[in-house]
Amino acid sequence: MKNLPSFFSFRVTFVLLLFALLFSSCRSQAGDEAEASTEAPAEFVTGVEVMVVEPVAFTLELISNGKLHARRKSRVYYPFSEELERVMVQNGQQVSQGQGLAQLQRENLERRLEQARLRFARAAIDMEFLLLGRGYTLKDSLKAPEEVWRTASINSGYAEARHEVHSIEAELKKALIRAPFAGVVAGIGVQAFERVNPGEVFCTLIDNSAFMAEFPVMENELPWIAPGLKVEVEPFGMPGITRQGQVTAINPMVDEHGRVQVTALITDARGLMDGMNVRVRVKREVPNQLVVPRQAVVYRDNLEVMFKYTGGSAEWTYVNIVHQNSSHFSVVANPNRVASLHAGDTVIVSGNMNLAHGSKVQIR
Repeated sequence: MKNLPSFFSFRVTFVLLLFALLFSSCRSQAGDEAEASTEAPAEFVTGVEVMVVEPVAFTLELISNGKLHARRKSRVYYPFSEELERVMVQNGQQVSQGQGLAQLQRENLERRLEQARLRFARAAIDMEFLLLGRGYTLKDSLKAPEEVWRTASINSGYAEARHEVHSIEAELKKALIRAPFAGVVAGIGVQAFERVNPGEVFCTLIDNSAFMAEFPVMENELPWIAPGLKVEVEPFGMPGITRQGQVTAINPMVDEHGRVQVTALITDARGLMDGMNVRVRVKREVPNQLVVPRQAVVYRDNLEVMFKYTGGSAEWTYVNIVHQNSSHFSVVANPNRVASLHAGDTVIVSGNMNLAHGSKVQIR
């Protein structure tokens, strides 16, 4: 029992010490919070991309839909009735000028040629006999009077027999059907050993080295269409692939829908095919324009607005759009809004959707 006061005294001391430590910790935390509350909140800064506007040529675009046609396209016909001995090409094959496409049977023609040559030989003998009666021979074609020679050749059958030989020889040459020009073969629908007739189409030969793009424009768009203007075609089936060309002809007629047909030559024909549907952009350059990407212009209260970059801040500037194409605007300051925009100004072209006048920005 003698140790009881000592133990009680120890417990009181421990409790007091613990209370002092807790009080000190609370005061320290409250002081830190008070100090933090006196600091100014950090201002939000928007990351943007900028560009310097300078007078450049702006490309005007007129967009239309059209169709491609081969610059040259020819149907290849059978020259006479005969059996098709061999087909030498297939659809989609590229051929050169004069290359053989198909071979017709020659046996009947060769037999007819031999018979025609025999008739010609007999006719030559008869003509020689008639000329001898006038004091001439077949070797005297330049000496004999024209009337004497003509009469003898008709009466003997010499002229007719010679014409028959030449005709069959020409048909023999045509038995090998050749390409009239270089191109790609299309439309073959027959096989070897089929009987064919004159005038029937063996194939269609397409010159795929260049194409003509035909497309309509409205008559009110006609004043700025002229031969020589650059065009760009994009096939519907090949998105992102474009080919260049230029306007070559304008049909001087307006149809019932107020459209005028325009033709452009596309010399870069890689991957293009006859009959393709394409989107056509006709381009014309306008000099000395302030040109910005389309995303640089935003709309506030139905007005066009751009932001200039000035010392780390965005400066609100009203503009008017003068020209536009699929990717850019040509702009000037809006005179009705006391705005200014000059060559050499730095403008914000991205990160501008949520900006206000005076917003802090940082070039990224």
